[in-house]
Amino acid sequence: IDIKRVLNALHVPDDAGPHAADLERILRRIPDGWGRWIGCDKGWYPLIIDLDHRLAALDPTYWVHQVKEKYGTLRYYIAAHGSQAATMEAMVDQAEIASETICEACGGSGVLMVHDTWLKTLCDTCGRATGYRPARPGEA
Repeated sequence: IDIKRVLNALHVPDDAGPHAADLERILRRIPDGWGRWIGCDKGWYPLIIDLDHRLAALDPTYWVHQVKEKYGTLRYYIAAHGSQAATMEAMVDQAEIASETICEACGGSGVLMVHDTWLKTLCDTCGRATGYRPARPGEA
């Protein structure tokens, strides 16, 4: 396997649907060697696309290093350049906080859920369908 070719290929998610072009634009922001994947489910695609539009308005040449779910919430790692870097990092922080309330699977309202040791932000319907339960008693 040519690992460089695999890392540098555009891995547009199979479920991208109408978001494919926007997700491809985000993937193209990832430098060679980092791996061009989106590591979250389709419920967060609108969130990361909106974030990309807002970040690009401040710095059209900003880089993305990773887009993924970690500990049940979004992680969007960037390399921001110039005078807008602090503003851009704050925008990323806001999107990551927003992901705490958006079902990663369907995009509806969600809460942090747990299955064994795995955490995901899901709505009650998506959580039940996949064996997750609210991580905090009384939520759902």
